[in-house]
Amino acid sequence: MTGTHRKENGDQAPHYAENHAYRMQASLTPDERARGRASAKLIREELEKVRQEGGAGEHGAFGEERITAALSRLGCGEEHGVYVGPGFYSVHTGVACVSGYVTEDELTSEVHGAYIEPQPGTGPCVRNQGGH
Repeated sequence: MTGTHRKENGDQAPHYAENHAYRMQASLTPDERARGRASAKLIREELEKVRQEGGAGEHGAFGEERITAALSRLGCGEEHGVYVGPGFYSVHTGVACVSGYVTEDELTSEVHGAYIEPQPGTGPCVRNQGGH
């Protein structure tokens, strides 16, 4: 690799940023991140009830129906970019994304920006598994 190529592309192949845009998330301001954390706290409290009820399925994950019902109790539905898979959830609060896992062993949540190119059919908070 020549010095010129390195300088122009920051040690990356040409078009790296374009080809990996599907992995990029929108940035959050400190206020948006704080609002996302407040939403995450409410979501975690509701999903903790699911864990306490027990009855996890395959691989210790809870079923989509139970996670969806818990999020519905908070007023979160498709209009909020909700996506639920086996043991996984994501919600777009209108400001930030809250995503995580619900299993027998753990309950996680991550506050992040919406994906620039999310996984088709999942809402704005699920990382695209492919590319464009």
